[in-house]
Amino acid sequence: MATTLPAAVLLGSVSSTAIAEPVLGQNVSTYGLPGGIDTPTAEMFPDGTLGASVSYSDYGRRTNVVFQAMPRLTTVLRYSRVEGIPDYNSPDHIYDRSFDLRFKFLDEDPEGWRPAVAVGLQDFLGTGVYSGEYIVATKNLTPRIRASAGLGWGTLAGKPRTIDSTDTGGKPTVENWFSGSPKPFGSISWQTTESLSLVAEYSNDEYVARYDNGNHIRTFQEGGKAPDSNFNLAAYYKFGENYEVGLYTIGGNTVGAQFSFALNPRQAPYPSGLEKAPAPVRPRPAPSADPEGWSGQWAQDPTAQPAIQKVLGDALAEEGQVLEAMALSSNRAEVRIRNQRYIQQAEAIGRTARLMTRALPPSVETLVITSSADGVPTSSVTLRRSDVERLENTEAGQIASAAALGDAQPRPADLVYSEGMYPRFRWRISPYLDLGLFDPEEPLRYEVGAEARINYELMPGLIFSGTLRQRAFGDMEQRGPGIPASLNNGQRGDHYTPEEYEADPSLETTPEGVPRVRSDTRMYTGNTSPTIPELTLAWYARPSEQIYTRVTAGLLERAYGGVSAEALWKPVNSPLAFGAEINRVRKRDFDVLFDFRDYEVTTGFVSAYYEFAEGFTAQLDVGKYLAGDKGATVSLTREFANGWQVGAFATKTDLSDEEFGEGSFDKGITLSIPVSWATGTPSRDRASTTIRSLSRDGGSRVQVDGRLYDKVRDTHSVKLYEGWGRFWR
Repeated sequence: MATTLPAAVLLGSVSSTAIAEPVLGQNVSTYGLPGGIDTPTAEMFPDGTLGASVSYSDYGRRTNVVFQAMPRLTTVLRYSRVEGIPDYNSPDHIYDRSFDLRFKFLDEDPEGWRPAVAVGLQDFLGTGVYSGEYIVATKNLTPRIRASAGLGWGTLAGKPRTIDSTDTGGKPTVENWFSGSPKPFGSISWQTTESLSLVAEYSNDEYVARYDNGNHIRTFQEGGKAPDSNFNLAAYYKFGENYEVGLYTIGGNTVGAQFSFALNPRQAPYPSGLEKAPAPVRPRPAPSADPEGWSGQWAQDPTAQPAIQKVLGDALAEEGQVLEAMALSSNRAEVRIRNQRYIQQAEAIGRTARLMTRALPPSVETLVITSSADGVPTSSVTLRRSDVERLENTEAGQIASAAALGDAQPRPADLVYSEGMYPRFRWRISPYLDLGLFDPEEPLRYEVGAEARINYELMPGLIFSGTLRQRAFGDMEQRGPGIPASLNNGQRGDHYTPEEYEADPSLETTPEGVPRVRSDTRMYTGNTSPTIPELTLAWYARPSEQIYTRVTAGLLERAYGGVSAEALWKPVNSPLAFGAEINRVRKRDFDVLFDFRDYEVTTGFVSAYYEFAEGFTAQLDVGKYLAGDKGATVSLTREFANGWQVGAFATKTDLSDEEFGEGSFDKGITLSIPVSWATGTPSRDRASTTIRSLSRDGGSRVQVDGRLYDKVRDTHSVKLYEGWGRFWR
């Protein structure tokens, strides 16, 4: 969140495309959703919008990440500092994580009386400081005045739920939903100018929190004072379409400020891109103008293919492609390409097809473009050259209808690898930034340094790679895990020193008997000497047309080394795939070099993948995790045609809530934004992050680069055709 979103915002701020919809959000509330000030509305963002906001007042600080997951579904992940509630980290505030959902089930009738209506769950996971539910209606009274009214439960009714201090949280509190007596709330907004809007609302929030420690209930007044009234006022000012600042009052006696931004994947700063135009298709001359080329006699010349392959390979290199190999006959040409530039494989295929018309003799009618991932062919697009010539200036859908996508065939007998293709050595030196988020004691930690990466392809599919890092500066220091309150006179918040933790092997298991596979992650940070986060030898293969395999051995990640093996069944034209993975790993020593600790485990999973419409991909993994716990992970990711990916995941295993600890089960959000979306310059580089509110031992998996599904799916039917509109770019 801290690296990906700001980078995209700064690069994407040049975009200013107006959107006019009757119930799209005009302002962002302090809770991060379209709304009033503290109260919700039935407004939505444009589909796919990703944004963030920070609001600050005497009552606390809320940092929100919002995603319009579907046209009717809005989601928010929130991390808040709530003032006036003591805990073991501070006598005057707590850090709280919460998650919201809003679903609009009725659209506004702009010509009639019917409003838009939505239902929402606020803080339905976590500890429940902001827990509440609502039903709300929103209606445009005039082109500039919009009103909302609803019924709220919990905090929205001024009746905050009592929080069980012993509860680990992180689970839906279904028994509390829509319970108790609701109260009405409402807001009205006036769009005075294109940039300035004024909001007034009636809110029931008393900013009170109640905690039950099992003996008695304690009540805390957030911010040290209650609102003087139920009325809140705000003024918001927009900069372009992406940014908004606001000032607001709560109850007339508290002033707050807010900043928010929102990005829409469908609105790139450079919609047409800044890449160089491709070489045009070269129509073939008439047979009478080149009888030798049309006859195919040239194929008998042993010097013909090397010369053609060299010319085509050089041309593809200028387009960011690698011509791995080529099979050529008098009427058919197959090229195996590796796309190193374009986020959509269809653009690489389209540019390759154009160049083939310029490099091949006229007798070659069948063009086969086989995509490759790390030397393994993944799919083949077959085109008739005459169709490429005829359809160049038509819409991409016509060439899609004329093309045939199929599983790549085994290596043809006449396939010739390009000169100097193997072995292939590459290296890079660049800075790195590591961030640690959501630690209640240190909500943001960082480390900056330099890293050197190497990649050595010995032969097709066999790759040796590694990373060497040297820290320069940062506040991400080595620290042992937390000392359980049961072993520390009931006191929480203290941690073992690195020396204490290394000296006592028994501490590498929690008091509940769970191996510390991730809760000692801070022991792997703060190294001032060089470290080797990864050093592996990977072997990718394709034993049959629809089965792919991977075996990776070495230092797999910062904390584990060993062997990982994987197999994937993925037909090129099927949205369904199945996979299996097994790992035998051992825990690495904390210096992140070549030594290992005693903990060793075998993990394994069977997986199912399915690609739905609108770019949604679902994944189910069932198996055994690093701590020996068994369970399943469910993931849902949405990918847009321009490469944006936003997803969520949840893992539940056979560990009890007490064994897992705070949060009850593992969950988080994934985000990946193509650099090309923001810069307009074609690149396959991405800014990616995983946002986890907590890092626990349960549900943890070993991190292995190069898992098969992500390597393969780019060139298969669903993903390929989603980006097919870029074929002629």
